[in-house]
Amino acid sequence: MKNNKTKSIAYLGMLSLLASLIMGLLGFTNSTRDINNVKNQLLKNHVENNINLTMKYVKSSYGTLTQGVGTLLDSDGNSIEGEHEVVDTILEDLGDKSTIFVKVNDDFKRISTNIMSSENQRAIGTFLGTDHNAYETVMRGELYAGEATILGENYYTAYRPIKDTNQNVIGLLFVGVPMETLDNIIKVHDAKMDKINITIIMLRAVSLGSLIVLVGTSVNSRKPDNPSGH
Repeated sequence: MKNNKTKSIAYLGMLSLLASLIMGLLGFTNSTRDINNVKNQLLKNHVENNINLTMKYVKSSYGTLTQGVGTLLDSDGNSIEGEHEVVDTILEDLGDKSTIFVKVNDDFKRISTNIMSSENQRAIGTFLGTDHNAYETVMRGELYAGEATILGENYYTAYRPIKDTNQNVIGLLFVGVPMETLDNIIKVHDAKMDKINITIIMLRAVSLGSLIVLVGTSVNSRKPDNPSGH
């Protein structure tokens, strides 16, 4: 009776360890996906908050913007094209890339930016492009948040329409964070978590194997040496 009770407890322990091992494997498989989901949500919150702050910077510096001929005008009627104090302050204070666009026909032209080209020139006069990820959303007058490619580099971005007093879209405000920097941080974190997860799984597997050996040894030691009874 005691032998059966010992075996039951041992088998229960094995089942618990086996379940723990399976859960560990599932957790190892899903960890990267979960981290990416958290990363994207944090990025979305970051760019949405910062584009709202950036709009406050713009209004504080330029007042209410109106549309000029191929440019945006401040509250005094002066063009803001080539004026980079605001976007440079955004980079200094918030650490984000930023751009101000003016709507030109069916596209949007960069008139102020802290994004530099490979020739170390500001990307003034370049266009968003009607095939851009954000285009359809901003043309509807809505905020876009998501990934986008700018001058060959991947960013997590927010684009907020600039509207006139009649709620017509006359320009865009952009903020973005380079994905390469963030991906490198995530890769370092993933590498550390992978080592931890693998170590935990190996320890669980060793524990399970040891318990199986112990149970087998215990059962064998309780068998009578002379089962014939003579």
